[in-house]
Amino acid sequence: MNKNIIAVINQKGGVGKTTTSINFSAGLARKGKKTLLIDLDPQAHSTIGLGIEPESFTASIIDVLSKKKPILETILPTKTENLFIVPSHIRLDKIEQQLAPELFRETFLKKAIDSIDFDYIVIDCRPTLGTLTINALYASDFIVVPCEMGRYALDGFSDLMETIDHVKNGDFDKADFIRIVLTKYDIRNKVSNDWVIQQLEPFKHLIFNTYIRRNEALNQSQMAQEPIFDFKADSIGAQDYEQLTNEFLRL
Repeated sequence: MNKNIIAVINQKGGVGKTTTSINFSAGLARKGKKTLLIDLDPQAHSTIGLGIEPESFTASIIDVLSKKKPILETILPTKTENLFIVPSHIRLDKIEQQLAPELFRETFLKKAIDSIDFDYIVIDCRPTLGTLTINALYASDFIVVPCEMGRYALDGFSDLMETIDHVKNGDFDKADFIRIVLTKYDIRNKVSNDWVIQQLEPFKHLIFNTYIRRNEALNQSQMAQEPIFDFKADSIGAQDYEQLTNEFLRL
């Protein structure tokens, strides 16, 4: 299964998308994999979460998409060995609007990354199904959908599946292409957990065995602008993301 370009996507906010993008990327880097995280969200939370402030760089994913700047000229190292990032900025929101009328706009990101050499490229998508996310879907060969353990866990999931079918022309087996990762799991909430798992029954073959448990260290690591492995390596969050990385690499 080809899964070198991974889009982390959910159009519902607050589900652990950026937390997963950062720590999954860092997990791959810790395995000795040369990994690039592309921040495709105008909120730039992955950029900030890796300790890179919005005004500290001169080129970003904006320049790649709007000015066709070579993506190699926008890649920054992070404090984590083997982990690199293409940063984002709030101005990316305006660029998405500018791209709307352009021909073949859904191919821009794929064309940009076709020429670079990384073991894995992880794309942190914005929580909408607009032009930027379509670019990520078009470029990716694997999708990770963070899904919060809650009443509205699957809100918009059918829309996402329809969009993926459209972008990929339905020519793929979802079991080879998509995995759901359950986040903010709390073992104490047995009744609600059982309810969510029941709702997910039609998709159980797409769910990672690894659950990301609710863990305060994950929140604190974002405030500290570090991956969980650097912030608190012995935390539940670090254990879960290491296990998720291992499970992904075994697929």
